[in-house]
Amino acid sequence: MRSLLVLASFPLALAFTTPSAAAQDPSPGYTLYAPMGSSQTHLVDSAGVTQHTWSASFLPGISVYMRPNGNLLRTKRIASGAGGVGGGIQEITWDGTVVWDFDFDVPGMVQHHDLALLPNGNVLFIAWDRMTPAEAIAAGRNPATIGSDLTPDQIVEVEKTGPTTGSIVWKWRIQDHCIQDFDAGQSNFGVVGDHPELIDINFPPGGATQGDWTHSNGIDYIEEFDQVILSSRTFNEFWIIDHSTTTAEAAGHTGGNSGKGGDLLYRWGNPQAYDRGTPADTVLLGQHDPNWIPAGFPGHGNIMVFNNLAGGNFTTVLELTPPVDVNGNYFIAPGAAFGPTTTVWEYTANPPTDFFSSFVGGAIRLRNGNTLISEGATGSLFEVDTAGTTVWSHQSPAGTLFKARRYEHNLWSVGDSVSVALGGTVGLELLAGPEHAGDFYWVLGSASGSTPGFSFAGVHVPLNPADSYFRLTLRNPPGSPLSGATGVLDAAGRGNASFALPPGTDASLAGLELSHAFAVLSPGVLELVSNPLPLQLVP
Repeated sequence: MRSLLVLASFPLALAFTTPSAAAQDPSPGYTLYAPMGSSQTHLVDSAGVTQHTWSASFLPGISVYMRPNGNLLRTKRIASGAGGVGGGIQEITWDGTVVWDFDFDVPGMVQHHDLALLPNGNVLFIAWDRMTPAEAIAAGRNPATIGSDLTPDQIVEVEKTGPTTGSIVWKWRIQDHCIQDFDAGQSNFGVVGDHPELIDINFPPGGATQGDWTHSNGIDYIEEFDQVILSSRTFNEFWIIDHSTTTAEAAGHTGGNSGKGGDLLYRWGNPQAYDRGTPADTVLLGQHDPNWIPAGFPGHGNIMVFNNLAGGNFTTVLELTPPVDVNGNYFIAPGAAFGPTTTVWEYTANPPTDFFSSFVGGAIRLRNGNTLISEGATGSLFEVDTAGTTVWSHQSPAGTLFKARRYEHNLWSVGDSVSVALGGTVGLELLAGPEHAGDFYWVLGSASGSTPGFSFAGVHVPLNPADSYFRLTLRNPPGSPLSGATGVLDAAGRGNASFALPPGTDASLAGLELSHAFAVLSPGVLELVSNPLPLQLVP
């Protein structure tokens, strides 16, 4: 029987209050980054202390992220080529075990720069896409600007299918959405300015003969519209496309939620690229890391972008509100450029030249309204409030990095499953940060999932309380599968717990998923509740 879950209910009476954040405090969480010249990835806390390091066999290629389960998602550099070259993706557990090692390193088609994690667990990544000189000429490219192959970019969606394998389930290619006014004998000949949804294959004018024509360097995804944003450094623009299409629709001009197939839904930064602007209208120069501000964060739905060469010798960070409706449709007036013409927030240093990254870098909005900025070329990370005041900083010990991300994610596991037949133990790592040193922690669990969760005293608890396992973890009686479920965080704000089952546990428990999270309490105050972490019970 499901003995570990069958317990009598009991009353819960707590009287916690919620904390009030002090002005200009850093946003809580841990900052993740991978120096470009190092095979290590670092996770640092609010005091700048490294709380965890993953070591790998390859340099990054060149981004790193965290999955919701706490596993590291890391690009790897196994290929040679232009800046940002990678060639593969690895998923690495908290204890350093590589659980997925996927290569995308085909001649002329190599993963590079960046990736984005989808809600279903699949991964979007940028890759080059080989275009022979004959194919480029047939697409209206000026032969004077072709050396050997062109490598316009593509976006690839991969589903993990095994420890080293993945299935390509969706693809979008730049070369399917080109227009040109150079060769009237080709089928894509047209008036560039009449088609902002298409990409001029001869832009920039007199372009170099290098293969890396579009040099895409950043990608992001927004679930509410099922759209993807892509940064093209050579176009000084970012583009938005429809991800709801099939691969066949993504290669054409109809289909998907937008009805426009794989054509550009929106573009911003340089209206010269579609013949609707002059040099004076150019805003972005060499930009990186366009990304949507997520739900629950100030500015939700706005786009942030790291403008590397904004002033030639200084960098800015921009936040803009795209002209989009509730259905994800973007407005553009006939004959005009896409708006907006002004930003809603900008960061420029004082003096401006104190902040400059001629290549790489990024910026993201944090939950408390602050912004985390990565001055990639120097390896300097800093967080500013809305007034531009620096409230946190950290220097990468190994120099240059692509960009950093902040995770409130602070519960990790050493393992993600336990066999009911064989028994076993999964270690839980609690990282609340040094600001919570000496605070009390309490690990809670649920057998009925983490959504929608519930709110307690204004704090969201990502566990569903309507089951007996939740009540068990509240009681934490002797014999509970959780050990170390309550305690005091150490001087670094860390704690340890574990989940253990003896061999021969009830076989009917196999297939059950348990979710765990921990709460941090100080006298009279519920400080935080961590991310939920799933644990599978297997046969």
